[in-house]
Amino acid sequence: MDENEFEFIEDVNVFGEEIQFRKGKSIQLLEYNVENDQIILKKQALDIIEGINEPVAIIAVVGSFRRGKSWFANVLHGRHDGFALGAEVEGCTRGIHMWDTPFLHNGKRVIVLDCEGIDEPQQSQQWATKLFILCLVISSSFIYNINGIVGKADIGKLFLMNELSRYIHPPSNCRFLPRLVVLLRDFMLKAPNDFRTYFLEKLDEVNVEASDAIKERFADFEVYSLSFPGVPKEKLQQMDKVSTSELEQDFIVDVIAAVNGIFNNLQPKYIGASPMSGISFAKFLQECVRSLNDPENRIQISVPDEYESVVEYVAQKSMQHCNKMYQKLMESEILQHQLPVLWKDFSEMHDRAFSEVKTEFFNRVLGSASQICEFQQEFHKMIEKNRLMFHERNSTVLYQHNRDLGMELWKTYVKHGLTFESIFQTQEDFEGAISIFEREMLDNMLEGPEFERVMLEFKSKEYQDAADILQLYGILEQKHAEEMKANQESQTKLLELTAREQELIAKMENLKKEHEEIRINLEMKIKAMDECLIDQQIQNSQIFDDLRDDQNLAMAMLRSEEDEILSLQKQIKELKSNKEYWKKIIAEAVPILLFGIKIFINKYIK
Repeated sequence: MDENEFEFIEDVNVFGEEIQFRKGKSIQLLEYNVENDQIILKKQALDIIEGINEPVAIIAVVGSFRRGKSWFANVLHGRHDGFALGAEVEGCTRGIHMWDTPFLHNGKRVIVLDCEGIDEPQQSQQWATKLFILCLVISSSFIYNINGIVGKADIGKLFLMNELSRYIHPPSNCRFLPRLVVLLRDFMLKAPNDFRTYFLEKLDEVNVEASDAIKERFADFEVYSLSFPGVPKEKLQQMDKVSTSELEQDFIVDVIAAVNGIFNNLQPKYIGASPMSGISFAKFLQECVRSLNDPENRIQISVPDEYESVVEYVAQKSMQHCNKMYQKLMESEILQHQLPVLWKDFSEMHDRAFSEVKTEFFNRVLGSASQICEFQQEFHKMIEKNRLMFHERNSTVLYQHNRDLGMELWKTYVKHGLTFESIFQTQEDFEGAISIFEREMLDNMLEGPEFERVMLEFKSKEYQDAADILQLYGILEQKHAEEMKANQESQTKLLELTAREQELIAKMENLKKEHEEIRINLEMKIKAMDECLIDQQIQNSQIFDDLRDDQNLAMAMLRSEEDEILSLQKQIKELKSNKEYWKKIIAEAVPILLFGIKIFINKYIK
């Protein structure tokens, strides 16, 4: 890769070779206030992290000061410069810095953390311990940068590995520690057959407990050696200005091998069996800092407690985000189609929005399968509340549309014949007008429960009023008037039952589709969680057994939601039975009813 290729991007010192260049700059993630022993997070950095939708992989570069940590953090971005370097006795990095442009690698957004050197001359032991513990807890890859000799003065805070239980309360049902990577800097000895074995042997000589703890807690850790860079001492103090061509070839080969090895084994930061996204990691970081800032905690982080806070926080944020997303999608659909719409079209609009937001919700939400199922139930109630709001909007407009159309048709075909000036001359004239009115109603009104309700109102008022007027003028025989009025109760009841039946059927069909959508998403989430545990190379069979039990519980919870569908089916069955009763009564009266009325009634009793 030619360094000149990047001159148009920014003024940088590109490493080149096989390491991909990443643009961006260093910003501070957090600082330490020594006066009040408080860690302070920076809003700009948190905002960048929270904006990441993909799984995040956190690489923390930790170790003693003046050992080239920041330079190696730069090389992870394919450059010599970026994170600040310095030649002073005190280290240059204060607190923790991060790259302001997390880059994408194999589906993960990578955030590299350049951490303040451990055991700097002016650094308090309290802060050094907090820094080490914090980096260990929040990272998915923990790069510890030390002198290749591995003497007693070089291991820094690695002795804390055998005291982690003092500082970290671990979860019992998942792996939480990062992948450990040890960088042996300026290694000038003959290369051993196995650097892992070499490192542990040397660590045994200075701290057996730390060596045993690393073997126990980091079974698959990696060790890479970096030979001497091969540049004069004065240039070592300004490695950000050294070009790759000035470095020893062996050193370049070592660096490339280390960087490639780190990225090849890079995993996202997990919370249980799910990868963290930006918003969940930002919350986890905030909770860890809060714990370390609490003087009563005595530099202790309870990972299960922090996980629970993150899971609940992410669930609530996911619900809010997806609920707003559903509202926007439905508003967009309504703007495109204009109300009123047929209920079939409304159902399709809702299905499209529901499918999209459910997928988004399951992609975002964290926790165990049973927790996710509970969150899903809560979220579904929110969506249903919004769906009913949009449903009511359409129903109101649909009803008014049908009502206005009905009044116009009544005015056109019937009302004029009920005035003194143009009263129907015969009963047959009235029957003909009613016949045309009902045909037009059936042909032009928009179908749905609102249609039945409009017709119910006409039969309860307009039909009754018409019968009274025509009977008053002697046009409608008393016998027919009484028959028509007597039959209104039966017709009204049938219309009410039909409207209610349509609503329940629509609700049931909607629930069936939503339930299937939820089931598919939950099964996909469970499969992804299984794959995450496999990726974490967890060997504890009890964790898998607990996961299976929880997944079975989640699916049982989901099946329990089918009770509502069964209840609706029972209600619909009862309605159909009641409808048959009223159909029978109306059918018995059909032969003596007016012809026009029979046309409408036949729609419901055939």
